[in-house]
Amino acid sequence: MFTSRISAPLRHGDTYDLPADATLLASTSKVVQQAFSIGSNILGLQFHAEADTGAAFERWLVGHACELAAAKIDIVKLLNDAAEFGAALAVAADAMMTEWLEQVHVD
Repeated sequence: MFTSRISAPLRHGDTYDLPADATLLASTSKVVQQAFSIGSNILGLQFHAEADTGAAFERWLVGHACELAAAKIDIVKLLNDAAEFGAALAVAADAMMTEWLEQVHVD
């Protein structure tokens, strides 16, 4: 699962410790823990696979401008990345969630 590589805008600096018995599924050079699973029914995501990269994203940027500036996150780069990668991200997010949900076991 999650064998593809895709570029995505980085909007946070938060991180967490990997839970016991978790398998790391995704990482970046800036934030190692981006996704993990525990068994076949628990999926944890640091990133927002559902994130809109269109007008809603621009409104989110405006609403979080102070927070992003304090974290030294380049808003113009985020906008450019959203324009460049947004369509591919939407396809990858749908495929990722579909693949995950298809393998979940109901006991």
